[in-house]
Amino acid sequence: MIKLSIILPLYNVAPYVEKCIRSLETQNILKEDYEIICINDGSQDNCKEIVGKLQQEFPNIILLNQENQGVSQARNNGINRAIGKYLLFVDPDDYINQQVLAEVIQYTEDADLDLAIFGYKIFDVNGNNIYNFQPVFDKTRVISGITLFDEVYRGKAIQDPDRSWAILFKRSFIKKYNLSYIANIPYLEDGELMARVFCLAERASFNGLCFYNRTTRIGSATNSRLFNSDKAINGFFKAAKNLKAFREDVLTLNEQKAFMNQSIVKFTLLPLISCSDRHKLEQYWEIRKRLKKEKSQPLVLESCSPFYEKFGKYFNLSITLFFVVWLLHKIKYSAIKSLASMIKKLSKHLHIPEFQERNAE
Repeated sequence: MIKLSIILPLYNVAPYVEKCIRSLETQNILKEDYEIICINDGSQDNCKEIVGKLQQEFPNIILLNQENQGVSQARNNGINRAIGKYLLFVDPDDYINQQVLAEVIQYTEDADLDLAIFGYKIFDVNGNNIYNFQPVFDKTRVISGITLFDEVYRGKAIQDPDRSWAILFKRSFIKKYNLSYIANIPYLEDGELMARVFCLAERASFNGLCFYNRTTRIGSATNSRLFNSDKAINGFFKAAKNLKAFREDVLTLNEQKAFMNQSIVKFTLLPLISCSDRHKLEQYWEIRKRLKKEKSQPLVLESCSPFYEKFGKYFNLSITLFFVVWLLHKIKYSAIKSLASMIKKLSKHLHIPEFQERNAE
């Protein structure tokens, strides 16, 4: 068994894929100790040719070609092909630091982790570092996935919290529970999977090593209008339904069942939240009817963070009440954000360093 399988889904990312792969190849472990599985998901650009050329240079690159089936199925096909002890998912417009994989693997292997979460950095379109995910945590602690989520994620303001990259998964753990991405969830598909992963992982930990670099690309799924699309709304319904079935049919421990509640609440509310962003309020009635038909009320709010508990209560009282309160919340948030931006610009113009330092914090 090799040590690591890196799974890299590709769809029309020709300008970025070579930089990504070269970052994966500039590492301090032997080429025979890891594989890079590139899944070409029906790209219409020359991704396939770029990877083919790199295969002549690097013997550990595997190229799988498939008709366009979406990122979830591409990753699933990568999982099925993988033979490494650990799995690492990478997005093709991102990259990792050089000479770092030995430390990442050693940390995960020494503690015999099912799930090893690492830090990451986010860069804007101009290459400026705008966010570091590096919360304080004792990396020597080995705890359950549920406890790790509660301590590192729950109730925290985190950029890109729904992610499966910058994480090492033990492949035997993934196979044991037959974990995979759900097809036809085009937005936040990582979040649906990770809810189940955190729930089941018995040995998990966090290491603040920021070895993964997340880029901001115009046109990517995260930065597109996909969130507001009918496909995304259907995906949110599907995710909520799948997580409910997982809670009721698979889980046996009360702690695990309670843990799943927040993700179910989240995916149940997302169709309405997406609708509020679209400025097509007539669609609200269609979504409301669908929520009623699927008997989405009442939501179970045990173990939810204060944010989801608050809005879940409004939803349980009335779907319309939740929608109105959410619209007011959006207006308030937008006003505060606009005011903060205006003050920041004014402080720079007037050269007020004390405010600039507080704003940066």
